Amino acid sequence: MNRPKFNRFTTAVICFVLGIVLAAFGQTFLANIFKGHPRAQGAESVRVTSPDGRLDAVLIEDSSGGALGGVFWCLYVVPKDKAVPSDTTKQVFFADELTKVSVVWGNAHLIEIHYDKASIMHFRNISTREENGVEYVELRLVPASEYSLITPEGGWRPDN
Repeated sequence: MNRPKFNRFTTAVICFVLGIVLAAFGQTFLANIFKGHPRAQGAESVRVTSPDGRLDAVLIEDSSGGALGGVFWCLYVVPKDKAVPSDTTKQVFFADELTKVSVVWGNAHLIEIHYDKASIMHFRNISTREENGVEYVELRLVPASEYSLITPEGGWRPDN
């Protein structure tokens, strides 16, 4: 039972193409399958209600990055007691390293993010009515020291 060389070549090409398609679209495919799974969005680390009781600032800790991932931190502003949206464009803060964090409402329209050490990859200082469904809110970053990740000499801060 000799198979023609053409069939072996065709099988190899099909396997190669399927491998490339899987590599390119596998993560998206898996994300769509597990959409809504509680770990896909992370867990609430902090939820703080505004002084007027209309909004919540919600800090999410997401460690679903897999073997190459890590812990990521996201902040959303949502109506009181409402779920965090799955739309990541509504994040107002995103960091991949964050220590000694606290979220503080300065007043009904001001949120302060206090931290010791942070690697902030995305930050917006305004949460709009369209995003949170209620009103405009300003956000401010409040580092505990003048030097968060980089020392005055230009090196990485050694403590964790």
